[in-house]
Amino acid sequence: MASTTIGSDAYDASASPTQQTSIKDLYRLKFRSSTLYILSFTLTSLVAGLVYGWPALRQQLLVEGSTLSESQLGIIFTVGSWSTQGCRFFVGLARDRFGTQSMIVCSMILVTVGCVGIGLSDPDNVAALASSLFLVGLGSGVQLCTQPVASLFPNRVGITLSSLSGAFQISGLIFLALTSGTRPRRFSFLFYSGGLVVLTVVAALLYPSSKSFLLEDDAEQKETHEQKNSSGLTKSSIDGESELVEPSVPICERLSESKDTVSSMSETYDCSGTTTTTLKKQEEGLVPTKVVADDTSLVSDRRDESDSQDKEETSFTAFEQIKTSEYILLCLWFSVCLVPMQYYVATIGFQLEERGDDSGFYTDLFAYTYAGATVTAPMAGFLADQFGLGVSQGVGTGLVAFSLFLLSSQEIGLEWQSIGLVAYGIGRMAIFGIYFTNCGMRFGYSNFGTLAGLGLLTSALFSLLQYPLIDSASKGNSSLINLILGIILVVQTPYFIWLFVRERKYESANSVTNRIVEE
Repeated sequence: MASTTIGSDAYDASASPTQQTSIKDLYRLKFRSSTLYILSFTLTSLVAGLVYGWPALRQQLLVEGSTLSESQLGIIFTVGSWSTQGCRFFVGLARDRFGTQSMIVCSMILVTVGCVGIGLSDPDNVAALASSLFLVGLGSGVQLCTQPVASLFPNRVGITLSSLSGAFQISGLIFLALTSGTRPRRFSFLFYSGGLVVLTVVAALLYPSSKSFLLEDDAEQKETHEQKNSSGLTKSSIDGESELVEPSVPICERLSESKDTVSSMSETYDCSGTTTTTLKKQEEGLVPTKVVADDTSLVSDRRDESDSQDKEETSFTAFEQIKTSEYILLCLWFSVCLVPMQYYVATIGFQLEERGDDSGFYTDLFAYTYAGATVTAPMAGFLADQFGLGVSQGVGTGLVAFSLFLLSSQEIGLEWQSIGLVAYGIGRMAIFGIYFTNCGMRFGYSNFGTLAGLGLLTSALFSLLQYPLIDSASKGNSSLINLILGIILVVQTPYFIWLFVRERKYESANSVTNRIVEE
């Protein structure tokens, strides 16, 4: 049998298959993070923001001969958009309590039922359409449940979360895709629902049952934090990457059983049992790494480096974080922004028609620009990572305000309004993406579901203001409302400056809270 050289990349090549890295371990080491991210992006892009494809669905209902007024159509959208925002709070609480897997499956089932309902509803049935769109809105819970996947990419949190917000934007294109063909609405929505059933099964198989995406918190390791494999190594997980750790047997005893001599080692080891050797799996094989620990605790250098950050994330309850001024202002900013953004989606169809879009070309263009804004998602994350959240939140808010100012003028033609459509799509994506990024970067992930969900619930309550605005706009007051909403967005500028300064003074919102407690 070939010998193992301590301190090198070599290991026993003649070991039995049970002693080699299993397929499951290989998946966890090399493919788990990317697989979960791809699945999260896919689910989010297919179900999370379906409600915001409303202009295309509204247009289809009118083509089918619907006699509903703009006010009644506004009610249907308001119900769906409210569930998209408000119910994510309860999904977040449930995720923190019951785990990621169960809540993703539950959300997928609800949105599937909602799509079936839309496919079977009569175009004049307000109750059926509203209740179906309400269920579809619950699919947004998928995004909230999948966003902690960013914890698997600690150096790219902003880009990861912003890309998921971009995926949310893509889902706004689904209704247009389902209503653009020659197939009847019933067929396309039922066929789509069948595809969602398949994805639900895949999600149930791959997502962790615990609330964390890190392997150390996976349900498979809850009963025993470290599990021994057949080769006598103990499997552990640090920061989402698996490691193989030799059991805490004095290393000299293990060396005495080997043909290798202690002198071949580059370190002198104490046989008191206080030193262990960690063999970290890498693409080339098992690479020995020296780790100093006691008999009951194995702590890696990487965990030591991030220990203070972990303490910040876990030392505060959700209620303590909710009480901070930074969280309160974050929720207020997001809630104020949401009303104009929801109003824009609900009214853009008939506002474009008032300007001469009789063919519906620019209404369809809105769906394309809304979804196409996804390509700029990394830019929002880059701004957050490089220049701070204050800058990125200000840019996103400014773009939405610009689109409203442009729409407030009846003299600006449809060709120029297309610029506003693009600005709105990018701005909306940035606002949602940076909101979730703020929750993760400034408050950590231990209470992420609760904090993000509460902000969504708060904004959902604010968003009820959209209906009287929609009703008033349908009666000829759209230009004035567009102007007022744009001004409301711009006057939040002092908050962006305050946050910019605060980020440079305190590493996170938890750092501020910790400083107050110590004083």
